[in-house]
Amino acid sequence: MIIFHGTGRRLGREKERYDSHVLVEYNPTAYMNDTLFERYITNYLLPVLGGLPTLFAMDLMGSHKTPAVLELLSQHRIIPSFIPAGCTSLVQPLDISVNKPLKERIRDLTDEQIFQLVSAEEFEKWTVDDRRVMTTHCIGKAFYQFHTDKADLIRTSFRKVGLSLPIDGSSDQEFDIQGFTRLEIGNWQEDLGMHDNRADVTDEEDQELELVSICNMYTCSGNCIQEQSTEFPMFILITLLTLISLIVLQPRSYIKAR
Repeated sequence: MIIFHGTGRRLGREKERYDSHVLVEYNPTAYMNDTLFERYITNYLLPVLGGLPTLFAMDLMGSHKTPAVLELLSQHRIIPSFIPAGCTSLVQPLDISVNKPLKERIRDLTDEQIFQLVSAEEFEKWTVDDRRVMTTHCIGKAFYQFHTDKADLIRTSFRKVGLSLPIDGSSDQEFDIQGFTRLEIGNWQEDLGMHDNRADVTDEEDQELELVSICNMYTCSGNCIQEQSTEFPMFILITLLTLISLIVLQPRSYIKAR
């Protein structure tokens, strides 16, 4: 999902030119807010999860933890896992391994698109509408390429911070958090002598648990951009939720929005 500045009410045919695999929203501040986040969960996230029990990792942005959002998540078997303030660089999978190479790919594709023009004068004639359209296509293509070429990197990022490791401690050796050595969590249920008899996850569902991570949301947010084949690995539902913000709203000097 990309959030553009404005209301989106008078764009006419511009929307038809957007990349069809990219979700686009608008608001007056071009910033994620309570309303947009609830809409994102209801319209985009829940249909993808299909009712499966889910761990939802996200930062402490105000829109993520409103009573309405927490209640909505609870109603659909989604457990929020909040990353403590100041720790995103340590345990946020996107910050650790994904952000930098993905943003570089978006920049490269944006440059290619601009350099294909005959002259700088031709680019200067582009309207804000043209630039928004270009942005959706560059982001859509970059995300598709990245999840195709760097699937192992994405999986590893989640395992390094422990988000997708088995809870029995059998893979604790994969922990790799900067500044910490020889981390060992173990089987927390056995260590605490606890067993939740209320758990209603069947064996079949346990094999299908999906892990969703949302990164920092400043001016843009992201959702699963459907792969052009119809099958999109769920691990990539790490949404762009602002990876793109630095590219879209702080682009190089020659593509700054007016």
